[in-house]
Amino acid sequence: MEQAVHTRNHTLTMEGRSRAQLTGVDAVCCFNEREIVLETSEGEIALLGEGLHIEQLDLQAGQLDVTGEIAGVEYNGPARSREKRGLFSRRKR
Repeated sequence: MEQAVHTRNHTLTMEGRSRAQLTGVDAVCCFNEREIVLETSEGEIALLGEGLHIEQLDLQAGQLDVTGEIAGVEYNGPARSREKRGLFSRRKR
């Protein structure tokens, strides 16, 4: 029997540079006050800034709310194994 693969699109809504709301989040790979790395069905997203704080996280619904001074957003292609992350694995933490 064939199983249906459910992939959900993600959205990113910014309110100024102080709040981000994301949907379609499958996992939070790592986070601290300067970087939050998320996994979606379309690849990884990194939110960069200062004083970043996860206000709300609901992985079952795929929703994440972040506050802080958001300086940038970086996308990495389709999700790959942790050993082959490319840009995200080489970045200094």
